[in-house]
Amino acid sequence: MTRPWSRLAPVLTLAVGVTLGLFVGRSGSVVVVRAVAAPRAENGQAVAPANPSKPVGEAGIYDELNRQYERFHSVDQTFALVARAVSPSVVHIVAKKSGQPDDDGEPKIYEETGSGVIVRPDPSKGQYVLTNNHVVEGAQGKTISITLHDGRVIHPVQFWSDPETDIAVVDLGRDDLPTAHLGDSDDALVGHWVLALGSPFGLTFSVSQGIISARNRHEPELIDDGVENQEFLQTDAAINPGNSGGPLVNLKGEVIGINTAIASNGGGSEGVGFSIPINLAKWSMAQLVANGRVTRGAMGVFLGQLSTQSAQSLGLDRPRGATVTSVNPSSPAAKAGLQAGDVILRYNGIEVVDYNHLINLVSTTPIGLQADVVFWRGHKELMAKVAIGNREAVVVQTPEPPPRYGPLHRPARPDPPRAPSGGNRP
Repeated sequence: MTRPWSRLAPVLTLAVGVTLGLFVGRSGSVVVVRAVAAPRAENGQAVAPANPSKPVGEAGIYDELNRQYERFHSVDQTFALVARAVSPSVVHIVAKKSGQPDDDGEPKIYEETGSGVIVRPDPSKGQYVLTNNHVVEGAQGKTISITLHDGRVIHPVQFWSDPETDIAVVDLGRDDLPTAHLGDSDDALVGHWVLALGSPFGLTFSVSQGIISARNRHEPELIDDGVENQEFLQTDAAINPGNSGGPLVNLKGEVIGINTAIASNGGGSEGVGFSIPINLAKWSMAQLVANGRVTRGAMGVFLGQLSTQSAQSLGLDRPRGATVTSVNPSSPAAKAGLQAGDVILRYNGIEVVDYNHLINLVSTTPIGLQADVVFWRGHKELMAKVAIGNREAVVVQTPEPPPRYGPLHRPARPDPPRAPSGGNRP
């Protein structure tokens, strides 16, 4: 049964009459408006404002909209300028690859599409396309077509890949193309506006907008693809099949990430996309250009995540750091005195968030460097100096680790392989 209107009227009138908010003036100053009750006549009825400010008629509404737009015009223009500045350096990639043999024993040929961005990592070393390994993996240079923003199609001279970061660097053999500016992903904070550029569903040179939703994301499912170094930026900017390898940029037009994966039930954007931080991509790219491969540091330990219960039992105030689950007897860690059960809290002065964070810190440490490792043992902090070794040599001597994960559900990737349909590619 609904209440009679006569009883609700005083309450609704008071509610409507109460105004509380912040209004930002055109000068940018903040004006605080107090909460006040609407004026009332002696009979209790609300009194209408003497000079209503609401626009009258269609023309009045559009006049008001124009006044409102003036406040946001600079933001609108910023988005447009970023798109105009970065778009010429974005490329569309089509890589022809061989799949499983068909019934006749002939390998199936399929196309994998993605995106990339032209960069100049060193002023003296030419121009390269920075993209994802999974976009070009398994293809030959002559079977990769790169479409520039002006419509020209070129084929790379060569390319190098680093599966563990999902980064590939494509040598264009050119020095006359527009390049993107590379930023600092450490400055990309949660809440910052970003734009994602690429070719979703084959719709080349598209732009979507969102924010940084989270930092340092780790997706265990991508371990199956060999992506060991993960500290993804999470964004709600639309990332769809075809966006892989495209840039994530800030409002200064700087590339802060390389888009690589999405979490999705349907295969398309659902507001959860992942981008490789450009600082990690730059580290990988520098080694690929210089040496054609990436060398990583290692201590010779296997790591696990610390649970709340385990942290309490060890005397820690909260789960933090990375638990050492096993140590190779001949590893640098063993020589420094680390043991299974230790919890590594700091590495070279940096607080360790979790085991994935530590993996990235150690991987990017120059081989031979003496790293300061602070760990928790026996309800107290201890410190050791560990001489970082070459991961390839250390891992060869290291036994298989205990399982780190339970059942996994692999998130949808932007560029699943597709068999040729005979029609136009997406």
